[in-house]
Amino acid sequence: MSGVSSLLAGVRVLDLSTIVAGPSASMILADLGADIIKIERIGTGEDGRAMGPHRGSWGSYFAVLNRGKRSVCVDITKAEGRETVLRIAATCHVFLENFRGGKAAALGLDEAAVRARKPDIIYASLSAYGPGGPDYTRPGYDAVLQARTGIMSVTGTGDGAPIRSGVSILDLGTGVWMALGVLAALLEKQRSGKGQRVDASLFQTGVMLMAYHLLFRQFAGVNPVPQGSKHTAFAPYGAYRAGDGTIMIGISGDAAFRRLCQALGNPQWAEDVRFRTNPERVRNTPELDTLINGVLGTRPAEYWIDAFDKRDVACDPLQNPEQIMQDRQVLALHQLEQVGLAGAEPALLPRLPISLSETPPAIQGPPPEVGQHTLDVLRESGFTDAEIDSLLSSQICGASPSAGPRENEVA
Repeated sequence: MSGVSSLLAGVRVLDLSTIVAGPSASMILADLGADIIKIERIGTGEDGRAMGPHRGSWGSYFAVLNRGKRSVCVDITKAEGRETVLRIAATCHVFLENFRGGKAAALGLDEAAVRARKPDIIYASLSAYGPGGPDYTRPGYDAVLQARTGIMSVTGTGDGAPIRSGVSILDLGTGVWMALGVLAALLEKQRSGKGQRVDASLFQTGVMLMAYHLLFRQFAGVNPVPQGSKHTAFAPYGAYRAGDGTIMIGISGDAAFRRLCQALGNPQWAEDVRFRTNPERVRNTPELDTLINGVLGTRPAEYWIDAFDKRDVACDPLQNPEQIMQDRQVLALHQLEQVGLAGAEPALLPRLPISLSETPPAIQGPPPEVGQHTLDVLRESGFTDAEIDSLLSSQICGASPSAGPRENEVA
């Protein structure tokens, strides 16, 4: 069941971010107990809601990234809408946006404008290319930045077209870095009483993730090439075909290789001059892989995984999402949690992959309907009933039917 995390209790975050990277950052903060106020477009909500597949009206991306948040609909294309956002920001501790470079300033929602209303606020800006430089204003998405930062140059087998990672590693990775930066800024604010700006970008995340490959180029003198499931530094390392499925095996040292050879019933391989040390195995990977595949194909994957586990050899089967949802370790760790979706069947959402013994993170609740919390947040931010009526009637703000009646109305 969804619970309550006290770690960031009392921290209020105004979130103007959309799609994946920004919402993933605020999702982390939400699961840690922060109150996330999500500003959305009136009517349709943010673009992430349209990203499928869907269950009822709930898009898969939106449902997982926006659980436990509160939705407020404001038209920020209008001056009165921007003023409304700034008034809400004055009640918050963190302001998060992922506008394209220069757009926040053009809207009058940049750091200076927000800090004028709340001098000690933490202004968090997540972007494609970073807070400055020649590409500051360029648009960018996960796959585009995977190409720019070289990730696609080392992904796949090298045969055919370049391949991006099958998960949005730059969006989600940047979300983690942004959340870490906000937490650090909140800690510093406790010490000094001062807010500060936090920046994170897909570009910088990609360069960081390429760290090993950048050092490979410097040390080896050549660019690394795609290895498929293999590794440039270790052997045997990769996906191998058993009698009825695929097993991923990882060997990082000579002792582990000896244990693998014993489990495969060929201890003499460990004394072969071609395979005695890791550098020799890397140079002779094709020959070694031929030997391993020849043995693995004789028995089913389950047999070999059991044999490898008994010899303390790192291995696992290749699984698909359906299998992951039934994985024994996923079940033991309660890593997936059933969360309700208004008007649709509930969904299993992954919990944060961290544990804290005293203040554990927890999914705070379901994703919000469009404008579900508009009235509540406006009242909390000091707007009078008359002001709220005016904002709604002029379509500066919008509220969903589930937001309930205004205080001067009869339910």
